[in-house]
Amino acid sequence: MANMKKLKVTYPTITSWQWHATLFSILSDDENAKKWIYSNYIQLRCYNIQEIFTGDDMLFADIMPGSSSLKECPYLITSLMTKEQIESYCGNIIDFIIKTIDLNGYVYGVFDEAKILCDTEVDYKFPHELFIYGYNIDEEIFYVGDFTFKDHYSYTTVSFKDVEKGYEVITAQDDHMFKDDYKGTRGLYVILKNSDTPYYEVDIELIKTTLREYLNSMDTKNHFRMMRNRFDDTIFGVDVYDRVLSRINSQMSEEEPDFDIRALHLMYDHKVLMLERLKYLMANDYMEYDKEILDEYKTVVVNMLAARNLLVRISITGDTGAAVRFKKYFNIAKEKEVSILLKVLSLLDNK
Repeated sequence: MANMKKLKVTYPTITSWQWHATLFSILSDDENAKKWIYSNYIQLRCYNIQEIFTGDDMLFADIMPGSSSLKECPYLITSLMTKEQIESYCGNIIDFIIKTIDLNGYVYGVFDEAKILCDTEVDYKFPHELFIYGYNIDEEIFYVGDFTFKDHYSYTTVSFKDVEKGYEVITAQDDHMFKDDYKGTRGLYVILKNSDTPYYEVDIELIKTTLREYLNSMDTKNHFRMMRNRFDDTIFGVDVYDRVLSRINSQMSEEEPDFDIRALHLMYDHKVLMLERLKYLMANDYMEYDKEILDEYKTVVVNMLAARNLLVRISITGDTGAAVRFKKYFNIAKEKEVSILLKVLSLLDNK
């Protein structure tokens, strides 16, 4: 066993949720994996849930596939290890993580990051997913990817002691990731990169089908009913724009608005990835190169970024007088995106 090992990571193309940041950290620069990535991550969905940490009502938005992408992507081999298995195989969490990394496995799971952030004991928990990709035995640290420790997704270090503390206090009920996948228990994901062999080619038919579902706000989740029961209030496709805007308008009218900007981060990431997909399809002859389409879609990205950044500023200053500008950026992004993607779909259909 070496004293130090770091598995390869690349700063992710999209970072809005930890599961996306983890997958893209491992696969962003892999040419085989791009064939799967650009065939997916087209459809948007949103629905109301109870916020894990506060219990408040939250509008949860995500790109499909969501957190299940870590298991569904053919270029990752993901094993779900229960706490009992981990203890049986290695005795403690530190040895388990080190041995996993020695076997070129990344570790992903829910830890109490309140225990990691605070030197003193606190009477609350902050369960959050942590991505671990390396260790240094001499310094007794793990190399991790996370949102919590800085004001954006970053690669940093956490001590062995803090990782152990953060792991031990998490119950099955706290483990919002693992319990859904492993029937109410808790544990960790072990993820191996699996991209040497081209298991998956660009699926133009899937891209066209999902673009139609996105543009027509169709219920894509019906394709996956065999996996779990449905939420009743899920909204899909471009209708997500309207639902997110409605939520923000409601918050704008409150005396002390408390904005949740995560949906805006997610929607901006969606536009960034869509632009990269269009570039990829053109560069690889799945559709003809069209500079005008790329330039027009860049305006979608720019306007969504402007909307997101303005909402961040409003959330800090409380100046809701900028709401008109926010709605303008937001609505321009929607109108332009629909127009451009209809053109893209037509070009793909006629290819």
